[in-house]
Amino acid sequence: MSKDGFNKDGFDKLGYDKDGFSRNGYDKNGYDKKGIHIATGTLVNTAGLNKEGNYEATGTTFDEEGYHKATGTTFDEEGYDKDGFNKNGYYSDGFNKNGYDKNGYDKKGIHIATGTLVNTAGLNKEGNYEATGTTFDEEGYDKDGFDKLGYDKDGFNKYGYDKNSFDKDGTHFVTRTLFNTAGFNKDGFDKLGKNKQ
Repeated sequence: MSKDGFNKDGFDKLGYDKDGFSRNGYDKNGYDKKGIHIATGTLVNTAGLNKEGNYEATGTTFDEEGYHKATGTTFDEEGYDKDGFNKNGYYSDGFNKNGYDKNGYDKKGIHIATGTLVNTAGLNKEGNYEATGTTFDEEGYDKDGFDKLGYDKDGFNKYGYDKNSFDKDGTHFVTRTLFNTAGFNKDGFDKLGKNKQ
């Protein structure tokens, strides 16, 4: 074998030349240079696929019933059906057949419900509030109701704990009691009622 992987006759270790054809003149899928298949003598193999791997009847990798040649399902390897939709009804560009993304915006950023650049909550396509230009509204809360530090209007994070790790019932996250590791409750008093000052 030479450095390029071909023997003195011009074939690689699998028996194909630099153009991908065997001594018999067929590629690894059984097609000759004209696209004729070795088994059928036609432009398609026994499964009805041409040299490019498309079904003769549809001209695509999906058969007449909509099944993909490689996956055997109605979706290709990337999760799209014969019409280009994924299981949620969106094209690969993220828009559905009506031209809207999963959040209801079209390619120009117009929302389906409002007909404007913001949705009913006042958020644009990027998830920013129109009034502030950020992901936080005028009161400083995001679309999920949390501020920049991750606390809601009642002072609790998404896990239900305040900044001192107490939940709404006063149970501490670490100790699972009404007192933290230093012995104080959510209001700052110890078991004897003394303030931690």
